[in-house]
Amino acid sequence: MCLRELAIVDDTLEALGAPKEYQRLRKWIIRIIIGWIAYVFYQFAYWNFLAFFVLNFDINFTWVFFVMRFEFLNDYPSNVIMLSALISAAILGLVLYLCIHLLCKLF
Repeated sequence: MCLRELAIVDDTLEALGAPKEYQRLRKWIIRIIIGWIAYVFYQFAYWNFLAFFVLNFDINFTWVFFVMRFEFLNDYPSNVIMLSALISAAILGLVLYLCIHLLCKLF
């Protein structure tokens, strides 16, 4: 739904003379997703290190699986909310950039 509205706005801006920049938006979203995946794996590594080396738990598959499952389920809502907020901000930033670009061309 949001992308359809963005396409309508983008077509309107293109009709007024602003260029399409879908590739720029796509690159930003891919960078955000890759960065967030790296952050989630960092969280997993941090909690595993804390559980096994600081708290001195025995290292076995059951505990590794338990710690990763607990961490994933504990932080999943905040991860999803923050990732969607970052992607929405990237889309809004592109729309504002196009509007400012159009205004600079008009005046």
